[in-house]
Amino acid sequence: MIHLLQRRSDPARSELDEIKRVLRCLKLSPAQTRCAVGAGVCLANTDFMRQFGGMQAFRQIPSGDREQFYSKLSDLESSLRSQELGMALGVGLYRIWLADLLAGRRDAAELLGEELTELSRRASNVRTPDGRD
Repeated sequence: MIHLLQRRSDPARSELDEIKRVLRCLKLSPAQTRCAVGAGVCLANTDFMRQFGGMQAFRQIPSGDREQFYSKLSDLESSLRSQELGMALGVGLYRIWLADLLAGRRDAAELLGEELTELSRRASNVRTPDGRD
């Protein structure tokens, strides 16, 4: 019995369980919501790539600069909450993925990364009603 309680108090395990729960809910959400989340992921990733070019460069910058980028993502997420909640969720999930990846939480980062890649891909393939991208 005590062993079962200890598992629940494991922060890494509970974070992974929470990510799985959020992703299950997201998969059941309307296509428009999933598209908005994907657009938020695209937005965050575009900003990341523009500033750093890739994960290797991001890993090599001072931790204070990484924290500043996380803060910038948090600010973007906050500003999007009042305009487009789905996009805000996408930016927030991207921030979580990035932090998990750098912290070595591979299970969470891998699971989240796969889902965010798919959401982003689908959002970038959506066309406007007049046929433009």
